[in-house]
Amino acid sequence: MLSVTWDRALAILLPGMRRAMEIKDVRNAMFVLAEKWPVTYGRAFQRALVFCARAIEGKCSPSRARLAFLAAAREANVAVVA
Repeated sequence: MLSVTWDRALAILLPGMRRAMEIKDVRNAMFVLAEKWPVTYGRAFQRALVFCARAIEGKCSPSRARLAFLAAAREANVAVVA
């Protein structure tokens, strides 16, 4: 199985949060998408869920899941601060 850790962590600022949240790996990204994401619809959101799940299963690279997560952030107007 592929490692699910990203080469570089991301820091995002979700609406209503005072501090940025660090996302270091695919599992954490999947949790944030499923439990804390401000928008639970949209093409990029759905793709991010799919690619994160596939990366966890070892069926795609963590970097592909990271790109999908970034696209979901753009779609939902979630600020990526690092």
